[in-house]
Amino acid sequence: MSEDPARGERIRHAMFVRNFSKTQALARELNVSVAAISRWQNGGHVSLQRACEFAARLDVSLDWLLLDRGSLDWHKHDRVTAIEMQFLESVRDQPAAIRTALRDLVEALASSRQLR
Repeated sequence: MSEDPARGERIRHAMFVRNFSKTQALARELNVSVAAISRWQNGGHVSLQRACEFAARLDVSLDWLLLDRGSLDWHKHDRVTAIEMQFLESVRDQPAAIRTALRDLVEALASSRQLR
């Protein structure tokens, strides 16, 4: 993966949330150098394989880690219920203006949730 400072911030956040303050311990568990972990934390290159290993070890969503999609724990909620699917299908049937308003509402809800 190319350099991405925002990904580096997500890596630092994941380590903080999962109580991995010791870079050396994580490096040892992932069988990489401390310099590699530091490079990742600063948004430097990380291979897909290493990103997968990092996400698995820290139990964070790979989509969130690499692409900033969803949330840190998004992978734990990967099943869509029948009512959620029904909601999505009904939203898709709405005119563009209503879909945009609903998207804005969901983004506002997500932002307020992150502020807590």
